[in-house]
Amino acid sequence: MSVIYQDKVRISPTAIIEEGVEIGAGTSIAEHVIIRKGTKIGKNCKIFPYAVLGEEPQDKSYKGEETGLIIGDDNIIREFVTLHRAVGSGNNTIVGNNNFLMVNVHFGHNCKIGNNCTFANAVSLAGHVIVEDNVTIGGSSVVHQHCRIGKFAMIAGMSGLNHDALPFMTYCGMPAGGISTNRIAMKRAGFEQAVCSEIMRAFKVIYGRKSTLPNIMENLSKLESIPEIVDLIEFMKNSKRGIVLGRMFGK
Repeated sequence: MSVIYQDKVRISPTAIIEEGVEIGAGTSIAEHVIIRKGTKIGKNCKIFPYAVLGEEPQDKSYKGEETGLIIGDDNIIREFVTLHRAVGSGNNTIVGNNNFLMVNVHFGHNCKIGNNCTFANAVSLAGHVIVEDNVTIGGSSVVHQHCRIGKFAMIAGMSGLNHDALPFMTYCGMPAGGISTNRIAMKRAGFEQAVCSEIMRAFKVIYGRKSTLPNIMENLSKLESIPEIVDLIEFMKNSKRGIVLGRMFGK
């Protein structure tokens, strides 16, 4: 059977696409992909075989209400990825632009994913997880529902995250603990050395020794008031689930 091209979209004849699905120009849909109603896919995405997009959420509260999955532009979605639509009438699971989802990645209902993120093989996000821009999550890691992962954070492979992960930091372990800043990603993104050094000072304030959250906040406020430190403080203030305070190595 030949490949079908429709409005500059490449669709394998063995793909199953339900009525009302929207697909942007330049996107390719490989063999045996399933795309359910309520799904919108942006431009220039590449969907590999056996991905399932927009399936019903794995949530007992879901009663068949109309919800959706919105995927942005320039995403790579590899084999057997499952992205579920939201619960709650009118709500959406959202994936931004230029993300790389490797084999067997799963995003649960109501997740919100930013831009330029990488999810290695078998990463699993429970429902209502928020992932900000430029995040990397290593293979076989799992994230508890309602967690938030800050921009430029990294979660090492085979980790379990059950609290919010701060921006610019690296976490590892089960449960995950802080190990350092994500200096490699920041360097690649063009952060100045002085900024990276100040973020490392912040890491030492947060994870260098046991301390209460009020003391951590007070000591962070004494650091140079650059945007990145302000972002850290605001992230901590707005955390609903609580931040990871434990350190993976040492005390």
